[in-house]
Amino acid sequence: MDFLKKLLSTIGIGRSKASSDFNASEVAEAYAGVSAGVEINRNCSILSDEETMALEKALDEFTKAIGEKLRPEFISMLRKSAKEMADDPPYIDCAKEACDSVKEAQEVARYWISALEAGNDR
Repeated sequence: MDFLKKLLSTIGIGRSKASSDFNASEVAEAYAGVSAGVEINRNCSILSDEETMALEKALDEFTKAIGEKLRPEFISMLRKSAKEMADDPPYIDCAKEACDSVKEAQEVARYWISALEAGNDR
C-alpha cells in the first residue's frame, strides 16, 4: 500500500527485512494504515454507521494488541501521523484513494488482530 509507505517514511520508518517472530515494522505499518483509514473515514463518511463502528472498534482492539509490543509514545506518533496524512490531499478530498484506503484498512485490521491474538505475528 503506497499510502502506508508514504506515511511511515514521514516518521522515519522503513520495512525491516530482519526475520523474527515479531516484526515491529510490519505491525507499525499495518497499524498506521488502520489508523489512517479511521481518520479518512471520519473525514469522508465512506462507511455505513455499522461499518464505521466496527472499524473504530477494530482500531481499539489493534491498539490493545500491540500495546505490549510497541511503546505508547510510538503508537501515539503513528496515530498523529496518520491523522495528518488523512487531512491532506488526496485523502481529504474523499476521492477514490480515500475509499480504497478505508476499505483496505478494514481488511488489514481483521488480518492483524486475528494474527496478533493468535500469537502469530505474521
